[in-house]
Amino acid sequence: MKKIILIFIILFNAIFTTGCWNYREINDMSIAVGMAVDYDKENHKVILTTEVVYPMVANGDTKIKPEIIKAKGKNIFEAIRNMIPLTGKKVFWAHAKVIIISEEVAKNEDMLISLVDFAKRDAEYRDDIWMILSKEKTAGEILKTDVLVQDIVSFQLEDILKNERGVEKYEAIPLWKFVDDLAAEGIQPSLPTVKITSYKDKKIAEMYGTGVFKGTKLVGWLNGDETRSFLFVIDKIKGGVIVVEEGTPKEPIRVALEIFKNKTKVKSIYENGELTMKINTETTVNINELESQIDFINEKGRSKVKKDAEKLLESKIKKIIKKVQKEYNSDIFGFGSIVEREHPKVWKEVKKDWDKIFRELKIEVNSEINIRGSSLRSKPIKVGN
Repeated sequence: MKKIILIFIILFNAIFTTGCWNYREINDMSIAVGMAVDYDKENHKVILTTEVVYPMVANGDTKIKPEIIKAKGKNIFEAIRNMIPLTGKKVFWAHAKVIIISEEVAKNEDMLISLVDFAKRDAEYRDDIWMILSKEKTAGEILKTDVLVQDIVSFQLEDILKNERGVEKYEAIPLWKFVDDLAAEGIQPSLPTVKITSYKDKKIAEMYGTGVFKGTKLVGWLNGDETRSFLFVIDKIKGGVIVVEEGTPKEPIRVALEIFKNKTKVKSIYENGELTMKINTETTVNINELESQIDFINEKGRSKVKKDAEKLLESKIKKIIKKVQKEYNSDIFGFGSIVEREHPKVWKEVKKDWDKIFRELKIEVNSEINIRGSSLRSKPIKVGN
């Protein structure tokens, strides 16, 4: 009897569980690798620009050819379906890398919610697809830029986002993170921004800065340097450079400090009915570049660089927090979520007035810089007379 049951199970698996139930030939599909969403206010239509790729055989080699397709619709889904009369094929979204949204879409709460809802609801979209905010007039023109390394714009944008560690002037945000921040209490979402810049004879997409949201509405921008300070606060610094200007009798000398690691701890203090956020950063760096023959590597010079770097970092962190508090009143730092975690009873009392409290929230910053070395040289370059 056991043998009969085993044979039956094997036959059942062989008949019913092999192959793909939704198998489709690759030639029957348009494979989307990136999408850009704009909004036509006059006609109340979504404008969807999609970068699709097709396999091509040339001289015996298989190559991928990118193509830009543009369609309109009352919503995202209708715009996608309106691509079929243009291509003759259904668009396949499982390999899409980026969603680029325009400022017009980001400032329209209903439109942004509709886009996010569709992306989360549709089975083909991946939760880790990257979301980007365009600083150009339209999002679609980002997909029409030139490329430097990759042959496909969407793939190049994905590479830029994945290699954020060395720059720290933007934060890569996947779809799931943006949605989580929308739903969570005590934190507001943000997105990296992309713009078009000139490089030699090309127009290329450059990732630089952050879009600040309040709920589902875009309320402001941070530039690249401000974004680095923001990333220090939320403990997302993994690398990058701190440039310190050292005063000398002749002129200021710049010293470049390469960041190896950073740890930020943010703690909420509740005393006498008042909340204070204490921010402590501890950063390990190397002296990586000197602009002068003056010795900032010896003990005295290194001590001065350390103190000046600490003051600089503290100042920049305070400045960016104050800007976001006063100009945007959007808690992208997640201070509210920290209060909720550390003082749940207090949070229940203050959350309804958090907008007002956040704007006036007291901030204390302490930064510690540890200079562990000076790369391959222990002395500055000396130039003879």
